[in-house]
Amino acid sequence: AAQLTTVERLLVSAGIIPTRPTNLAARHQDGQTFLTWTSPSGTGWTYRVYAAASPMVDAAGLAGATLLGSLGDSTWYDRRLSVLTGQSYAYRADSAAAALTADQGLFVAIPLVAGSSYYAVTAQLAGYPDNLAVSAGVNALAGPVVEQVTPPRPVWQRRITVGTFINPDIYTLWTSDRDSPAFPAMANRPGAAFDCGVVRGGSPPNNALLVNFHGRQGNFLQGVYSTGAPGEWVLSLDDPLETQDSDTFWYGYHEAYDPTLWVNPIRTTGTVRDYTQRRTLHTLLWARRNFGADSNRVYTYGFSMGAIGGFILALHHPELVAALIDVVGKVDFSFASEPYAAALFNPGGSLRVVSDRLWGALGANLPTSEGGTVYERLNGTRLVGELGLAAMPPMIAFAGRNDFALGWAEKIPFYHAMRDARQGGTFFWDQRDHVSSAHAAWTPVTNPSVLYRFRSNLSFPALSNGSADGDPGDGTAASGDSVGTINGHLQWDTAVVDEAHHWQTTLRLVDLTMLWGPAPAPDSATVDVTPRRLQAFAVVPDSAYTWQVTRLADGALTQSGTVVADAVGLLTVPGVKVYRAGSRLDFGLPTPPVLAVEAEERRPLRPVIHLSRNPVVRAAALTVAWPETGPARLALFDAAGRRARVLFQGLVTARTTTTTLDTGGSPAGLYFLIARQGTLQSVQRVVLLR
Repeated sequence: AAQLTTVERLLVSAGIIPTRPTNLAARHQDGQTFLTWTSPSGTGWTYRVYAAASPMVDAAGLAGATLLGSLGDSTWYDRRLSVLTGQSYAYRADSAAAALTADQGLFVAIPLVAGSSYYAVTAQLAGYPDNLAVSAGVNALAGPVVEQVTPPRPVWQRRITVGTFINPDIYTLWTSDRDSPAFPAMANRPGAAFDCGVVRGGSPPNNALLVNFHGRQGNFLQGVYSTGAPGEWVLSLDDPLETQDSDTFWYGYHEAYDPTLWVNPIRTTGTVRDYTQRRTLHTLLWARRNFGADSNRVYTYGFSMGAIGGFILALHHPELVAALIDVVGKVDFSFASEPYAAALFNPGGSLRVVSDRLWGALGANLPTSEGGTVYERLNGTRLVGELGLAAMPPMIAFAGRNDFALGWAEKIPFYHAMRDARQGGTFFWDQRDHVSSAHAAWTPVTNPSVLYRFRSNLSFPALSNGSADGDPGDGTAASGDSVGTINGHLQWDTAVVDEAHHWQTTLRLVDLTMLWGPAPAPDSATVDVTPRRLQAFAVVPDSAYTWQVTRLADGALTQSGTVVADAVGLLTVPGVKVYRAGSRLDFGLPTPPVLAVEAEERRPLRPVIHLSRNPVVRAAALTVAWPETGPARLALFDAAGRRARVLFQGLVTARTTTTTLDTGGSPAGLYFLIARQGTLQSVQRVVLLR
């Protein structure tokens, strides 16, 4: 629409040109109410959307209504997609409806409670007072909209062509600045719209899902490309900010951050809200529910900020990611002491200034909406140590010793934390800087096909303290190996045996290829092995298990012994001997007699929680092994620490009891199961899906 002329403005003043919306209509679907209207002529209008429990028939009715938000011109227009493609696109409020036209306005409301609502929309031209006139059937609803509180779904918009052969379906998710029981706030302005791309894949068994996160100053159309695996589905997400800061590093921003202000101030008080992380989680869970992708084969593969997105998802929601490849990402945003003085995340560096504007001053370490402080939640070195029994998905990460953008020295404590937490991981480093990954020493082994070895519903051996590991040094230029790997020469067969009383894996040493030639593995090595993501093998804290290692070349028994699970329930065999031809590690063989004892008859030192599946869709069997006879309680808490419901409270005996955890009326999201008996307590993360 064109700007109003001087004559038209005079006609507005005289009341001849309409100064309010007309044809207001509403439609509710999937927990959202889509309001559309015909806009007054020209641009420069501000629209205000009101909601009330009773009809609004005049300005007095507006006074008692709730102002949901103010918005400007051209809400019909998908500005993000249009700018990226160079072609003008209008939104659809309904996948089956026609696209909106240039004379229409759009606002998407999120009800906080179920019931009936009335809506009205007013308009104000710049330099003129708001026109508060309200007429039912014109700019106010004559009848109510019946609304439900359910998780919103992204709305299909269209299919486009990217490049010459990629045809993603474009979906738009409208978000809210208010938390509802089914949909947390994902922006600090109402009705914010975010696009994503879905490239359709195949059917089982060729139906894995690749979740792509774009790099800094990029966009979701850069993430619609697959790894080349047959039948692969692709979900490409977007992280846009129309400010100097460009993106949120896939996390979120301060509650007072102004997305319309080019340069935001650095704040020292207030709360950082994980808006982007919430939207990532919501969109991924929607894609899992609504497409034919295998939820046990969800992978991420990214560079730079794209690697950060995958890392944050895997670290905060490890149950949702089968495996990830992380190329020159960042693991700890709190790290500000890179030896290279001009590193961009050191104090005063350009990216540190960006993070300060997004999340507040580094020294303030502001609280977050998900609990804890922002630099606790964005410190992977800290968080891997807190995962406990939860397994970090198999992570293959590539770093550069000359990466002064996202850092090298910050990786060293992370490697140590992964080792100490027995989380495993495969790490490579070389002399690359932040932008030279295409021509770095380890480029030949940066192969996304290795992701397909892993499944969320398959256990794996986490490896640590390997004798074939290189030395990354202390982060300074003169220390450590210039090119090296941790666990890179070790590989395990995917045919892991995971049964109630028997767990088995086969480990091998493999040669690698660098840019300039082979990197041979030693003939033998030792490594500590910790079974992770156990599906059936029962490990009870503080209980003993037998183990043995068989050399596959000749069938010789090379090692055997007994190990005791720690207080968390992790079982580790130190110094397993691995040969080129392979070594088979067995836990829980039928002898000695202790292995014939049923797991539930062994008394743990604290309550032990086990879910038959996690995430929980509709319902799952929930088992708790209690350490003693007496009063006990099992409760479910939400991510904010609020008790959602008590699942059990009463007397128990010193044995295993089973109940059912169902999603019930609880909104989808992250929760914590807490089993308490006297002073003894255990906590288990659980994700509820609808």
